[in-house]
Amino acid sequence: MQKKLLVAVIVAIVIVAAGYWYYQTYLLPPPPPRTIYISHWGFGWDQIKKIVIEPFESKYNVKIVLISGTTSERFTKLTTKAEPVPDVIFLPDYYTYQAQQKGLLIKLDLSKIPNYEKVYKILRDQIPKSLAEYGVPFTIQDLALAYRTDRHSKITSWKDMWRDDFKGKVLMPTITATSGPMALVMTSLTYGGSIEDVEPGFKALEVLKKDIVTFYTRSSDPQTLFERGEVEIAPVLRYNWAPLKNLSVPVDIIYPVEGSLYVLNMISVVNGSKNIDLAYKLIDFWLSTEIQKNLALAGVDAPINSEVSLPPDHPFNINPVFNNKPLYLNPEVLAKNLKSWVDAWKSRVEG
Repeated sequence: MQKKLLVAVIVAIVIVAAGYWYYQTYLLPPPPPRTIYISHWGFGWDQIKKIVIEPFESKYNVKIVLISGTTSERFTKLTTKAEPVPDVIFLPDYYTYQAQQKGLLIKLDLSKIPNYEKVYKILRDQIPKSLAEYGVPFTIQDLALAYRTDRHSKITSWKDMWRDDFKGKVLMPTITATSGPMALVMTSLTYGGSIEDVEPGFKALEVLKKDIVTFYTRSSDPQTLFERGEVEIAPVLRYNWAPLKNLSVPVDIIYPVEGSLYVLNMISVVNGSKNIDLAYKLIDFWLSTEIQKNLALAGVDAPINSEVSLPPDHPFNINPVFNNKPLYLNPEVLAKNLKSWVDAWKSRVEG
């Protein structure tokens, strides 16, 4: 009798457990998705949404909301704590350094970002210690020259921008664009200055600025202005290369003989985020081999994951960067000088 009762109890427990499992699995509505905000330029967002955002949302039951804008716009919003405050922010390294100095970013536990170990060691080693634990690089931005090959003979030097045949067709970045300080430093290096001594660059631009048709502020401006025929030469960053080569007009991109410069675009977690666990997952997801390769093939960003393999002639294959031995613009140097450079640029170049 007791044995039958015990069996009945066990059967009842199994039935109840199975019913509870079925309810939890099939009948209980899933928890509402958590929302995380990311601050990003918005460049290539349609491709990013398809390659990164939607798969991540599906995998982790999360809704990602984009806060878009230029680097300076988004940095200002971050410093003023404008709503909504992002959980994750994408910035050039020298802006990341400034944000870290203001206490706006959390110190990262890199063990929670295992794909960070796949980032090229040569790039990881360049990052100053003061910055290394507050942002991780997700792409490299090196500076090159783009020009119309159907209207001009071959260019080789930074000085070729100022040839007579380019007069009134020169495009330059404004100083607050990611490429702005890089263009200033490159001009300085060309005319006898250095990374920290940019006075020769300012003196040269004061004379040469008459040939500049306009200054660009947004990532997509070079493509638009080349397509319209309004400009025929410009310093551009790597994320512009693929779109420029796909225009209806022929554009080539070269490294000048004076060399090149690069910065790293970084991902950071904003201090005060209530979704730090998801922020870590998103960063690691973004650095994964599959995502980095797909973003490169879609023409969004050059991969810094060393496991990604691209065709030799692909515009986002960064191996030629290392062969060219470009200078890394130390973010501490840029951050220290940026305000004075911006003020001087506004009065002496764009003023």
